[in-house]
Amino acid sequence: MLLETRQIKDENLFFSPKNPLELGLEEVGINAQQMAIAVKRLEQARDENEKVVIFGDYDADGICSTAILWEALRSFGILAQPFIPDRQKHGYGLSEKSLTAVLEDGKPDLLITVDNGIVAHQPFALLTDLGIDAILTDHHQPEVNVDGQVIFPPAVAIIHTTQLCGATVAWFLARQLSEKAAKASLDLTAIATVADQMPLLNANRSFVKHGLVALQNSQRVGIQLLCAKAKIDQKTMHVGTINYGIAPRINAMGRLKHGLDALRLLCIKNMQAADKLVNEVIDTNVTRQELTSEMIDHAIKQAADWKDKHIIVVSSPDYHEGVVGLIAGKLVEAYSKPAIVIAEGELVGKASARSVPGVNIIELIRQVKDDLLEAGGHPLAAGFGVSVDKITVVKQRLEEIAATQIKTELLVPSLEVDSLVGSGLVSLESFECLADFAPYGQLNREPIFGFTQMQIMTLQKIGQEGKHVKMQLQPFNTSQSIVTGLAWNKAKWSTEFLVGQIVDVAAVIEVNEWHHRKSVQLILKDVVAAKQNM
Repeated sequence: MLLETRQIKDENLFFSPKNPLELGLEEVGINAQQMAIAVKRLEQARDENEKVVIFGDYDADGICSTAILWEALRSFGILAQPFIPDRQKHGYGLSEKSLTAVLEDGKPDLLITVDNGIVAHQPFALLTDLGIDAILTDHHQPEVNVDGQVIFPPAVAIIHTTQLCGATVAWFLARQLSEKAAKASLDLTAIATVADQMPLLNANRSFVKHGLVALQNSQRVGIQLLCAKAKIDQKTMHVGTINYGIAPRINAMGRLKHGLDALRLLCIKNMQAADKLVNEVIDTNVTRQELTSEMIDHAIKQAADWKDKHIIVVSSPDYHEGVVGLIAGKLVEAYSKPAIVIAEGELVGKASARSVPGVNIIELIRQVKDDLLEAGGHPLAAGFGVSVDKITVVKQRLEEIAATQIKTELLVPSLEVDSLVGSGLVSLESFECLADFAPYGQLNREPIFGFTQMQIMTLQKIGQEGKHVKMQLQPFNTSQSIVTGLAWNKAKWSTEFLVGQIVDVAAVIEVNEWHHRKSVQLILKDVVAAKQNM
């Protein structure tokens, strides 16, 4: 049934995805000729003992990208120097400012970008002028000219596809250099693919499925310590663990401090040094959470003025540029429309954008690029720089473009239910049958089932601050078993519904394990009053 509704045609490939080591370049859209050129240039760098710099990014994808390639180059015979931009000093990606910082440590013979570079035309031209060769690896959307042709920066070789995340693009180059190193870094490909919200189908599914196994058994000291101190069971890690436990902590370093420490954490082998880094990562994430909470409240008040618009664009000098992406994501959740949040500096504003399915946010932003300093990203997530004196104009232009180009139906919140089922299917057996559909993520979400005519037997707030709701539900007018339903961040339901009321619910079936005993429960996604109370 689920295979049919999700239009999965190759059942074997879906349930048993290839090991990434078996994937061909053509399967993921990488040009084999460009890959061969890159490898040949790296062979030259190794043989002539050249100075090589890996230019990464400060988010989880960029950090993992850098670690993957650094380890592969080391195995290949090149001890490369990693460079992670400082968000506050250098901004995003390869720029003249960040390139100046690279050159402070001496001129490299070869620079390799990972998870960035596809729109850095001027910096790549500057590299050419300086006599520095460059290999570009990236997955972001390239720019196109007026004829619709893709414009690539002037690099020696370009390893690019939009099908993957930045880390797995870099991983394919790593595989060409050292299959052993590539196999050892599969754990990082799972973190990066999930953290960058890639569609979990085809090759991405391969990386996450096999990468999770590698992550559960990872011998990286930093991963092991992070799991121990964050109370994460490494042996049962899954997509949710990465989304809410691992990726936010890696991202926090790039948002508020320096991503280089997160890179060290992934690659370090000394237990004592790793322990210090883990404490720093965990403490920084707590600070990030506190900052985000305060700023979300402020942004939601501003967003109220945009409730009738097709987009939300808010700005403030009080916003920290390290968390504007998180705030934008929260606004999308709250309003079901694209959201852009701008942190206003003295002269320059740094913006982060998040979108909804069907609205390509980077293409929308590029329509006002003549008023921007820089822009880049994906269809669902992007960012840009803008002079503070241009923010009002940019807001107005984006509002006008959104009004004409974003269809109203794309902004209507909806919940797609896979199937209506009876409560008798809420069982351990059903959960085990569904387990093969994991890992879940973009374009392969957890199955949501509809249950009709359920009676609320008990209803209460739970959690330290009472933000969540717990219901005991039983099929109305039957003797069937009562099932527990949990609703996260839905405290309002405790007053909207009453004990004894008949409701229809949409929920995910989940297993709860407590004291080595397993029980099935429902994670409630929506609850509505039943149309008929029989």
